[in-house]
Amino acid sequence: MKKVGIAFFVAMLVLLPVVVAQWGGRGERPLPDRGDFPTWETPSGFKNDVFTFARIKYSSYASGRGSRWSNDYPDSDWIFSYRLQQITAMQVDPMGRVLELTDPELFDYPFIFINGVGALDFSVEEAECLRRYLNNGGFMMVDDFWGDGEW
Repeated sequence: MKKVGIAFFVAMLVLLPVVVAQWGGRGERPLPDRGDFPTWETPSGFKNDVFTFARIKYSSYASGRGSRWSNDYPDSDWIFSYRLQQITAMQVDPMGRVLELTDPELFDYPFIFINGVGALDFSVEEAECLRRYLNNGGFMMVDDFWGDGEW
């Protein structure tokens, strides 16, 4: 799990600028339909030995703002997985996962992504699960802060 986490972190450093350059920034170029991308299958003997993009779903919110866990879902998850598979030597599961922090399967994924985090208000149980996940070596990427107030 540690090797996958390190490999993923290095791939992130290489991949993110490529993805941004590919799409020309927000709003300048529409995202293509999934049918425009090739599909691939994970070799049958390696179903659990691949990188899987895992997005965290949440229902809580603070400051009267609605939940935004699904911003750009599922397209961004799929494009990220596709580009990671294309640009690196990593085997990537084309079908990402959506999990809650309290899901027992959380610990099966060394990388999680949480979007729209500026309005989050975790329950005690969610905070304990996230703390345990991170203390055990999990990697969390957060995105979508709208200004200093959300930070």
